Amino acid sequence: MGVKKSAYRQPVTPEGLKAIEKGTLTWLDDEMYNNLNTGVLEQYLEEKNLEEAFEVSHWDTGKVMVGIGIGAVFSGVTAYIGLKLGLAISAAWYIAYVLGMALKWSPSEVNIATSATTGATHASTGFIFTFPAIFLLAAKEEYWLSGDPLILLGAGETMRLAFVGIVASMFAGFLGVMYFIIFRRVWLVEDPLPLPGFEATLKMLDIASDVSTGAVEHARDSLKTIGLWTGLTMIALFIIEYPVIWLDGKRQSITTFVAEMFTGDTFGLASFYSSAKIHQPGEVIDGVAKGPAHYNPDTILNPFMYTYVGVALTPSMFAIGWFMKTRVAFLVNLGTIVGWLFLIPLAVAFNMPVYEGQIGATIPLQELPAALHSMNPEVNPYSTGAVQMFAFSKAVRFIAIGAIVGGGIFGLLKMWKTFANIFGDIGRAFKGESGQEYMEGKGWYEWPLAHIPIFMLLTFGAMIIIFKLGNFPFLASIVFSIVLLSTTFLLGAIAVRVMGETGIEPVSGTSFIVLLMLFAVFLNFTDPLGLTTQEAVLLGLVGTTVFGSAISMSGTVIGDYKNSLYIGNRPYHISKGNIMGVVPGAVIGAGVAIFLANELAQGRIDLIAPQANAFATFSVIFAEGQGDLYLLGLGFLLGVFVEWATGMGTSFGLGMYLDVPHTLPMLIGGVARDKWEEKKLQPKIDAIKEEEGTVVAEKQRALILLGTFMVAAGLLTGEAFFGTESSILSFIDSLMSPEFGSSLTWHFVRLAGFVMLNVLIGYLIFYLFRRAGVIGGSGPKDAELIEA
Repeated sequence: MGVKKSAYRQPVTPEGLKAIEKGTLTWLDDEMYNNLNTGVLEQYLEEKNLEEAFEVSHWDTGKVMVGIGIGAVFSGVTAYIGLKLGLAISAAWYIAYVLGMALKWSPSEVNIATSATTGATHASTGFIFTFPAIFLLAAKEEYWLSGDPLILLGAGETMRLAFVGIVASMFAGFLGVMYFIIFRRVWLVEDPLPLPGFEATLKMLDIASDVSTGAVEHARDSLKTIGLWTGLTMIALFIIEYPVIWLDGKRQSITTFVAEMFTGDTFGLASFYSSAKIHQPGEVIDGVAKGPAHYNPDTILNPFMYTYVGVALTPSMFAIGWFMKTRVAFLVNLGTIVGWLFLIPLAVAFNMPVYEGQIGATIPLQELPAALHSMNPEVNPYSTGAVQMFAFSKAVRFIAIGAIVGGGIFGLLKMWKTFANIFGDIGRAFKGESGQEYMEGKGWYEWPLAHIPIFMLLTFGAMIIIFKLGNFPFLASIVFSIVLLSTTFLLGAIAVRVMGETGIEPVSGTSFIVLLMLFAVFLNFTDPLGLTTQEAVLLGLVGTTVFGSAISMSGTVIGDYKNSLYIGNRPYHISKGNIMGVVPGAVIGAGVAIFLANELAQGRIDLIAPQANAFATFSVIFAEGQGDLYLLGLGFLLGVFVEWATGMGTSFGLGMYLDVPHTLPMLIGGVARDKWEEKKLQPKIDAIKEEEGTVVAEKQRALILLGTFMVAAGLLTGEAFFGTESSILSFIDSLMSPEFGSSLTWHFVRLAGFVMLNVLIGYLIFYLFRRAGVIGGSGPKDAELIEA
């Protein structure tokens, strides 16, 4: 009989099998690495952990609180990055890891603390992707219908919806963690999901156990690196974006001031640089940049009227590209390339008719600027405009939304073989495991399965009460609670399994499915459920927000559990860490996301927010039947095709939703990393391998890569901090009287406040690091490395 092999289980090596039979194979040794995802290894380690994990896996509330603190702070950072770029990428795990390593925590302690970090960071994912759509529908004119918004938010409405969303997301986050407990043994022990890329995090935990690598000093250097690059990023963005120049009541950034200084009435440096972008020649009117080239039928051969190409000076997109590497960054860019270099020029050239909600009519693209000008000359002062940008927002983005949904749904459907027997897995998970949850005289090894049905009932009742307190009808609240419990369980299981296979969790695709389900019920049965159209849309969007947080938690715990198996931690501690991180993460992350969403909708900040805009568009289409369903269908088919061909249909659609200036830096970052690894890193590792062997070389590779990740994390963090602080200042600007807000006095008060705030934050971080021994010391005297 041959050795069993599947997409998840690889054959065990002869040496590994011998070590398992003798009982000599242990955590983090060579044979463990040689037999990852064999199933035999995982079952052996599970039995080993049942006996020995209680000697290794220890709960330290203080260290867990450090992990929660890092995750909570970076939940706000993740919210900004998610709204700016449509990617909820967080560097919190790396920062928690290097801080733990710098303080000489054991791999077990680092794993437990970072489980709390990931819980706090991902608890508010729904507020990044879905909840902002409510503010867009209420305030953004592009989503209005015949001059009126689809949703009206009265006094206190934001607080009401925030209360419902945040508290419900907490319960949903708990539920998401609980649900995965069912599948832990099935998908990580008996038939282990490979979770591509997890080996890098496991290697980092390994490094923490080895004093000889110089890991502690390297970790301290990494923390200094992230601080340095965060500061440099904020200084660069201050020069590029902060309105430090005050002239005749007009505030400008230094770069914009310089660009306009070297510009005439219609042409100059501002033709190529504006709004923190280097771009193709654009329109300049009276010496001021007015965006991309306006359409002019007299110069029909001018290629710049048909598309828009440039590079935004956004450090975070370069950092994200560095994390992605070339292949993934290119697939995201491929959607942008198709949209901007093919679809948009076609739409402009053929004068495609598009629906404009403000006018309530379908108008050819080339005539749209004049129509908007005649309707409202104050808001649209020019009878000409950048038609290519209208083609992007009115046509290509519909195709992009369809591609996101099509790619996401087909991505789930093509995985049907992997979850066809999912109910069998559920049965196996519930059968015969209760005896291993609690070890007599030792404590809990795993969170008890018996708590799950209890918590399901608790969540069901809590959701009804929360939504009722939020003034939603009782019957509609019951319907939503049923949908949430069932979709979080079924779609969550599917999404986690997809993530286990590919390393990517389809949060957007599954969230669109849930939104469609909720709209199908709430919009078609408004009278029986006691809903108005506005309440149906609000309930659908808030409900999808809650689902997004739940499914994100289900997906994020798989990595923590998988690492814990290989280093000897108890799953109980991982569950506990994630659950503890949910509350502060949901409050802080959601609070930042709600604040930024309101500022975005009011037009005080400029963030792309692709998922939120897509959800807002969907809401208009299904609530009022407006929008081009043909373009949506075309995009759906395109997303299906790309998913079938590349496995990246959702990323392709997301790229199509973004503009070229924001995706090109991502591609530059991906290519830069591949070239750096090829030209600089690999020769250095080869030299170390010849002198000191493969094991030392691979650990050095991980440490060097970690250092570059800290630079990237600094770029992300610096832009997020700067953007959030700028948003707060813009909000304060709106509270000032027009006279004082445009005065030189307020300009200097604002500038001084901004500088002092960052000096204070920098000093507090320096003080905390110095007190902990990360800077200028050797750390706590009683801290010791515990070799797993």
